[in-house]
Amino acid sequence: MKEYSPHFNKKSRLIKAPEITPQDATSLPEFEPHTLTQRLSDILQVQNDFYPCFDWTFPPPILSPGAKPCPPEELFAEPSIIPGKYSLYLHSPFCETLCNFCYYTVFPGKGINEADRYIDYLLREMEMYAESLQGMQCESVYFGGGTPTHLPSHLLIKVFDGLRQYFDIASEAEITIEAAPGTLPDDKIVLLHTLGVNRISYGIQTLDEELLAGMNRNYSVDQAKHELQQALRVFHNINVDTMYGFDNEGDDALINTLQQFNALGIPSLSIYSLDKQRCGTNLNPEGPNKDVLYKKKIEIFAQAKAYLLSEGFQPVLQNIFAKPEKSSYQHQVRRWENLPLVALGIAAQGYAPQKPYQNAVTIKSYYQCIDEGRLPLTSVDRLTPEMELAREVASRLRFTEVPVEDIFDKYGVNLHVVFGDLISSLSKLGLVSCDEGVLKLTPEAAYYNNIIPMLFAPDAFKEELLGLPEEFLENYPIPHVMTRLGKTQSTPITVRSSVTRLQSSLDNQLDEADWTYSQATADPHQTAATET
Repeated sequence: MKEYSPHFNKKSRLIKAPEITPQDATSLPEFEPHTLTQRLSDILQVQNDFYPCFDWTFPPPILSPGAKPCPPEELFAEPSIIPGKYSLYLHSPFCETLCNFCYYTVFPGKGINEADRYIDYLLREMEMYAESLQGMQCESVYFGGGTPTHLPSHLLIKVFDGLRQYFDIASEAEITIEAAPGTLPDDKIVLLHTLGVNRISYGIQTLDEELLAGMNRNYSVDQAKHELQQALRVFHNINVDTMYGFDNEGDDALINTLQQFNALGIPSLSIYSLDKQRCGTNLNPEGPNKDVLYKKKIEIFAQAKAYLLSEGFQPVLQNIFAKPEKSSYQHQVRRWENLPLVALGIAAQGYAPQKPYQNAVTIKSYYQCIDEGRLPLTSVDRLTPEMELAREVASRLRFTEVPVEDIFDKYGVNLHVVFGDLISSLSKLGLVSCDEGVLKLTPEAAYYNNIIPMLFAPDAFKEELLGLPEEFLENYPIPHVMTRLGKTQSTPITVRSSVTRLQSSLDNQLDEADWTYSQATADPHQTAATET
């Protein structure tokens, strides 16, 4: 009988987080800047398992088992790095069918019969947060799933009424709802606009009819195109999710799909690689399954990116492209800047200052927690200020870019001082660039882009990883590289205190207010002359 890791199921999904135990006398190799470039070249592994793009987090979930959940006032006890602002994520687990590539928490088919009760509990969860968020303003809402537009109209109305009852949503807030083909009839499009939705994220994956036939999707290409055309009449800000890496997929399947969406006038497109590791069954018992098509996928993605750039799209995140002035991605971008994210609904993941957290993953435990008058949290990870800094640097490097001056303004840390030797070595290997003060991964880093950002973790965190089970240290590239490479800090990390950060933020706001006032009261002729 085949044996599997005790920490993972047959789809390589985490069952039990490994515990970090106090290690013996072993410690990380000492910092040796003169050999760092060569050691990096020798030790970097192609990371094509376990961390797909859309599931990537820092700190890695397998490395942070999570502490005891806490009440909302404790959850938001620390000052935010971005004072006065937060965003919201809501999860609706209901779908018409279960796509064969999906591993999210969803209730397909007759599960919709539970929707009325679930939405009642969702509103009760909203109420639990209301007091702790007073005086703060919500700058974006993302209603995901599942398929939120699969909900009947009366429940959608109930959800959005609840959002405005319990949260102070900014008038200019980006409000997104996810949709799927077959769930956007004309009357629902009008309803969503009336409810304040101003952005649609449409999950369609491909316009290849043959590929659709193997996904357990119950729609046609013509139906999907019709819904998008109708939605574009009301919502100009629409994103469409696409996917590649399917069995028997033609080399030009993704490009053909992107060309059709571009012809329809879709202003924003996201591209995901099919996660073979989680969807597959032929797994290696000693580690995550390897994707034999990994290199081919990188080539397909590179071709798709070149096409989109040639058509006027610009990268917003690593795998998301949008036409400037025609679409927005505020919610997704800000989540990597340590903006507080309130998570609502089953299995939703949120971020409070220095505390990533996740909601209960079963409907029974979700209901039970709310009935007992407590937040339905299953885990809360507590970060040090150094790890909060590392979370932002690693996440932004992975998905977007890192403005070095912005990090200094927020944390008082100069990355060129703390990680100067690491940045220099990665630059020599052609894996990062730092032009005009912006740190980026290069195209050559595609094979390692899940690992390289992790190297900007504090050395103290890497040292803790030595207490992981040997299975993780040897078989999973992230802990393997982080522990075997040794220390990478050129100097210690000293994050500016929360009090100083708050005062600095207030000073910046006052400076902006003074500048705005002076501009508003200045002599226009004097201003024009000065500009000339």
